[in-house]
Amino acid sequence: MRHRFGILLCWLALLAGCATQPDWIKPDDHQVSLVFGYFDLHDAPTKLDDVSLKKYDGSPLYFDCGVKDGLFWHIGLPLGSYQVETFSGSGGLFTNPHRYDYGTRGRNETAVRIRTPDIYFLGAYRFVPVKHGMFEQDEFQMQPIDTPSEKELLQRLIALLSSDPHFQVYQWQIDLARRRLKELSR
Repeated sequence: MRHRFGILLCWLALLAGCATQPDWIKPDDHQVSLVFGYFDLHDAPTKLDDVSLKKYDGSPLYFDCGVKDGLFWHIGLPLGSYQVETFSGSGGLFTNPHRYDYGTRGRNETAVRIRTPDIYFLGAYRFVPVKHGMFEQDEFQMQPIDTPSEKELLQRLIALLSSDPHFQVYQWQIDLARRRLKELSR
């Protein structure tokens, strides 16, 4: 019994140490940025269920993104340097859940430095598996793609944020997205 309690305490301490998600974003905070991107995982063994951004300034913080049909976003990133660190999928009937380490090999294509509160597009990428020998671990590359475009993704993001009661309160971020959409429509 004592042994189990000790293991439980160790797990709780570990989880507390990993819990670096900052406090929830205040809807009237105009010092944060809206960030979004897109991952096409059609050639991956899983679909996209989770994207985690890592902040590199000072002590590392991790920010979980909203995800829907390959589109991912975060409505309240403070100033700093970020990039996608990991993304994951739950698998399916014949596949296991999988976590992909994207940012662990130095700076990647999604890296962005937020110097002023605004809207930032991290890009659109397609998962490309890289096969190795039978006894070697497979790898992947994220290849930039043109479709869907930033404009198409912004239209989807605006519709999603505007129709979801949990996100409707973030009017400043929705207005940032609408302003950027007008710039892209010129």
